[in-house]
Amino acid sequence: MISGCGKMKIIGVTGGSGVGKTTVCAELKKCGAEIIDADKISKEITRKGSLALAEIAEAFGNEFILPSGELDRKSLGEMVFLDEKSLELLNKITHKHIFAEMEKQIKKATAEVVVLDVPLLFGTDFPFSCDLTVAVIADREERIRRIVARDGITREMAEARIKNQMSNDEYREWADVCFENDGNIEKIRVFAKEICKN
Repeated sequence: MISGCGKMKIIGVTGGSGVGKTTVCAELKKCGAEIIDADKISKEITRKGSLALAEIAEAFGNEFILPSGELDRKSLGEMVFLDEKSLELLNKITHKHIFAEMEKQIKKATAEVVVLDVPLLFGTDFPFSCDLTVAVIADREERIRRIVARDGITREMAEARIKNQMSNDEYREWADVCFENDGNIEKIRVFAKEICKN
């Protein structure tokens, strides 16, 4: 397990698609926390010409590479969320690259509170030790609505994505703190301040 240095407090924030993790992390940032975003890193490490992209093409075929040389995220996402084994393989390829970059960013961090925004914090090979784990959860129908609006996919695809993710009950069992995000920004602000203070 890799942990933070000195007085740095590491908070792991997780949750499934459409729960509003990004909004919660944005409020934590306003409180002075430094955010290390695994999804953002995932996009960076799979850019055109990257080692991770070459490994993805080798595993899944060139049909998931756009004519521009970039990854066709939408097509690959639709495929892996319908097939558990493919999702596991994709995670196996990308995780090592994501974790290496996260470690670099943790070592460079100067804030007292560092937030690791990670979709798969539990039940994976996550190598970082967190002082606190926070799961953001939300009503299933609300999540579906948010995913469809955000990603421009069908309801069926949104449901398939949620089906492959942990349930709210599982998050309650694993996380130190669970925050139910009903979209009320004031509640999110109050929660973020409490988390950063404690």
